[in-house]
Amino acid sequence: MASYNRLSPLEFAVGSGLLVVAVFVAATASYLSVQEPVLTDSRVLVYPIVWATASVVSAVWVGRTLQRRPRRWLGVAVSIGYTLALLWLSGTVEASMGTPTSQLVVAVPGWGPLILYDNGLVSLTVVPFQLVAYLSLGYIVAVLVAAAGSARTAALGMASCVSCAAPLLLAVAGLFGGTQASTMVASAGYDLATVVLLLTFGLLGRAARQTARSCETPTPEAE
Repeated sequence: MASYNRLSPLEFAVGSGLLVVAVFVAATASYLSVQEPVLTDSRVLVYPIVWATASVVSAVWVGRTLQRRPRRWLGVAVSIGYTLALLWLSGTVEASMGTPTSQLVVAVPGWGPLILYDNGLVSLTVVPFQLVAYLSLGYIVAVLVAAAGSARTAALGMASCVSCAAPLLLAVAGLFGGTQASTMVASAGYDLATVVLLLTFGLLGRAARQTARSCETPTPEAE
């Protein structure tokens, strides 16, 4: 416990990231050896690791950097709305397609297990590595708002909506060019999405650092 407390936010975040990478590498190696899938693009193995690792590292670092959060309920309220917006814009949560569905699809770790569910009211399409990213963004926004007391910090994370929609829209557009074109366009979409997501985490991390510095600055009253 003592060594846990001695770790700096950066050290703890890096350690968490290394653990995520180790788990993904082991799970992916096991899946490939057992299933022996045919991969047309090796990048499908990279996206989940990058998204999940960046998400966990960012969330852990922000959470340990901003431990003083006087407005926790405000942070929770803003985060819930923000996360639901991300899930809706990304297509993770949609209006029902009208056909009841409950399916678990085995796929490459990170892409799977893919959850498909429709109860006649709402439809869920849960891709694990994307869900981790959206929840991490929601958590970071909650911490920032709770620490800074301003919902304006959530506006920084809204850039991630581009990363939600880009690969989906480009993949659909690629369908008009056939299977090969669809795969290429979808991959390009995820390349863009990954860059935007990393940039978003960077902006939120910068906001967290500035918030931490402002909290450390003594007020005139304190002096």
